[in-house]
Amino acid sequence: MYVLIDLEENVALNPEAGLIGEMDEHLITSNLALMMDNIDRIEMVGKDLFDSLDPMTIPLVSHPNREGIYRNAGRVANLAYGFIFGMLMAALVALGLRGVM
Repeated sequence: MYVLIDLEENVALNPEAGLIGEMDEHLITSNLALMMDNIDRIEMVGKDLFDSLDPMTIPLVSHPNREGIYRNAGRVANLAYGFIFGMLMAALVALGLRGVM
């Protein structure tokens, strides 16, 4: 597969090898199926990223019947953050009371 840079000068890019050179007009091949597969995969990942904003959707690579997994993950993360913040505040209060007594 070649990427045509300039048709008048017959300059092409070989993306597999990363070389730019003079193109042989008899060897032009175009295989867009691989590129279209990559574009479709990027579109699926982009749609999955956009759908992750709704907490009731399921991830692209998830088992079936996992609706609400983003909401559960958010609850667990907030619980962990709250526990860590609470322990830090308790430690600061304990250190502050030790200095007063």
